[in-house]
Parts: sequence; C-alpha cells; structure tokens
Amino acid sequence: GIRHPTSTGADAIMPIANPFEAIGRAAHKDTPPDAASKEPGVTLSPSYLGANLFTDDKMRQAVPSAMPKFEEARRSGTALDKDTKDAIAKALMDWAVKRGAVNFSHWFSPMRGTCAQKHDAFLDLDFSSPSVVKPMKKDFDGGKLFMAETDGSSFPNGGLRATHTAAAFNSWDMKSPPFVRGETLYIPSCFVAWNGMSLDEKTPLLRSMAAINTQGLRLLHLLGETHITEVTSFVGWEQEFFVVSKERYLQRPDLLHTGRTILGAPPARGQQA
Repeated sequence: GIRHPTSTGADAIMPIANPFEAIGRAAHKDTPPDAASKEPGVTLSPSYLGANLFTDDKMRQAVPSAMPKFEEARRSGTALDKDTKDAIAKALMDWAVKRGAVNFSHWFSPMRGTCAQKHDAFLDLDFSSPSVVKPMKKDFDGGKLFMAETDGSSFPNGGLRATHTAAAFNSWDMKSPPFVRGETLYIPSCFVAWNGMSLDEKTPLLRSMAAINTQGLRLLHLLGETHITEVTSFVGWEQEFFVVSKERYLQRPDLLHTGRTILGAPPARGQQA
C-alpha cells in the first residue's frame, strides 16, 4: 500500500499495483529518443533495458570509493560506516532526481499476497537554521536509505507483538538494486519486527540463501574444495537427494510407498472429514 509522507496509522495505507512492471521503462531526460520508441520495426537502444535501475555499475561510476565496502557488507553482512552510507545515498538520490524522482519508497512484500510501500520525500526540516519555524531542505542520507520504520500492526504478523511493541522496520536488501518508476525511487526492502522476526516473504528467502551458503561451504571445504568462498543461489532446488542403504530403506514405509521422506505430525484436518 501507499503511505502518504504526512500520514500516520493503518488508514493511511492503500493497495497499489506491482511496480516491477515498469522496470526498464525509458527515462525522463537522458535516455536516447530511440530507446523510448515502441513503434514496430524500431530497434531499441541498449541503454533502454535497465535504464531506470541503479545497478552496481552505475553505483561504481557514481561513488567508486564506497563500492569495495558496499560489496563486502553485502557479502558478509558487516555494517557500513555512516560516511559510506551517506555517500551511497547521495549518489542514489542524484541519479534518481535526474530521472524525475521526487519521492522515495521502501517497497516490501508483507504476508498478505500483495506489495506494500512506505513513501517519503527527498525533504526534511533544516534543524541547523536558527529560525523558530525551520525551513525545508533537500535531504536523503544513509539512515533514510538503509532503514525505515513503519507500523507493523497494519500487516499480518502472526500474533508476534502486543500493541505496545508494534514497531516494524524496513531494511534495504542490498542484493536488489533500487529503481525509478514515475516520480518515485523504489528501494526493495525486507520487513521485520522489532525483535528481528520476519513479517514478509523476502526475509525468509534471504535467510534460506544464507543457510545454503553456510552449509554449502562447509560441505565443499570438507570435500577439499577449500578455494571456494561463496555458494550463490539463483533458483530454488527442485529436489533434495539422500543416499540411504537398502537395509534402512526396507525399514522405511514412507520410502517404500511414496518414494520420499515424510516427517512431522499429522495435519490438523486430514481425511477424516
């Protein structure tokens, strides 16, 4: 849903369409004319695809000094220092503004079958001003890019929190590049409760990828492949394979009758009704 920059409470959230449909749409200003053409027979410029996507290459060009720390943080999970975060945020804002963005949104996937967003503007009060009524200034620092807070009680939460602990947070998934759609910079994000428990569909996926990396490396190193430093998941595993001796196999009715392992308690509602 959309939350207006000045709105508060659950009634400020409205469902919207999936913004991924517009990734790669021609940019507002600096995309060549042929890149925006949809006429039959016209060859699109290579700059058209991903034109509104802030890729690693664009970040590397915009703020090369921050890229090594960013890549290490993305790989290992270590925290970035404030100066590096601010440098990345400024480069991202400058790029997005050139493409027509005036707002930014942490975009996430709560467990309700649709997308949600928390919208803000590239504006803040200038607290350095001596004026009683503080003037506005253009602002987007690392704190606003990497983290945002929203009302977790507005989304399915599985009863994880009482009302007085309803805070929930968005965190930029650094493996998913931000993109511009219309007048908004979208930041793909995780959505977690105040205690770190996942409230979305992205966080369990990322945690499972991290688990596969950890255990995959452990297995490969035990097999002597000590030069491998990372196991990357591109798609889900279609099958899992286990080696079971014939003697053990004959003792397993689940393997004999279904050809697969069946574990766990019976379902709450089986075939009795």
